[in-house]
Amino acid sequence: MKKRTSTIILLLLFASLIWFGRHQILDVLDSWTAEPIPEVTPKDEVIKNENTNENLNTNQAPEPVVLPDEFNLNVPFTTQSPYAEWTEQDNESCEEAALLITHYYWQDKAFTKEIAKQELQKIVDFEMDYFGYYKDTTAEETAELAQQMWGYDKVEVISDFTMEDIKKHVYQGRPVILPTAGRMLDNPNFRSPGPLYHMLVVRGWNKDNIITNDPGTRKGENFQYTPENLYKAIHDWNDGDPVNGQKVIIVIYGENST
Repeated sequence: MKKRTSTIILLLLFASLIWFGRHQILDVLDSWTAEPIPEVTPKDEVIKNENTNENLNTNQAPEPVVLPDEFNLNVPFTTQSPYAEWTEQDNESCEEAALLITHYYWQDKAFTKEIAKQELQKIVDFEMDYFGYYKDTTAEETAELAQQMWGYDKVEVISDFTMEDIKKHVYQGRPVILPTAGRMLDNPNFRSPGPLYHMLVVRGWNKDNIITNDPGTRKGENFQYTPENLYKAIHDWNDGDPVNGQKVIIVIYGENST
C-alpha cells in the first residue's frame, strides 16, 4: 500500500512539473520543428541599393535588387501586452506595437517590458488626443501617426505590391508593417478565434517562410508564416470588414526621420 501511494505521489509530482513547465516544453518542440532562422543582419550593415525608387534623378535605369535566399533584419521585439496582462487595451494595441517595433528599429533602441509598456501607453494617449480613439487604426491612420508623433518625413502606404516587393524593402533596411485580417493568419498561438484585425512586422525570410515580429503573442519574435498565407491575409481595416479590405502595406523611410 505504501509503495502504491509513493508511486501515485511521484506521478502527481511529475504531472505537476509537466503542467507548470508546459510553455517551456512547447517552446522547445516549436524550435525543433520550425524552419531555421537566418543570422540577423544589423541595420548599419545592410547594403542598400543606391538606385532605389526615391533616388531616381537620372536617366539611368535602376539596378535590379538581387535578393539572397535568406535574410533576417535585426528588428527589436515586444508583444502588445508586455506584462502578459491582456487587458482590453492590450488586446487592441497590435497597431501601436507594430509601429513601436519599427520605430525602435530606426532609433536603434532595445525594449524592456517596462519601456514597452510606457511607450505603448504614450502612443495610445497621443491617438486619443489626435484621433479621439485608438482602436483599429487603418493603414493611412497608422502612417499618419508615425509622422505626427515622431516626425518621420516619409511614410508610404503602398497598395500595388508583391511579396517580392516586401522582401526588397526589408533587404534595403526597411521593416514592413502589414495590416491583416487576423483570422486568416495561420498562427496557432492566437487565442481562438484570433484577432479580427491585426498588424505585424516583416523582418526577413528563409527558404520557405516569411519571418515576422508578430506582437500578438509571446512567441511572436521571428515567427514564420508561409508567403502564401501571409499575402492572402493582408487587408486593411475596412470599417470592421478586413477580409474585404484593401491590400496595403506600410513602409517607414527612417533615413530621413528626426
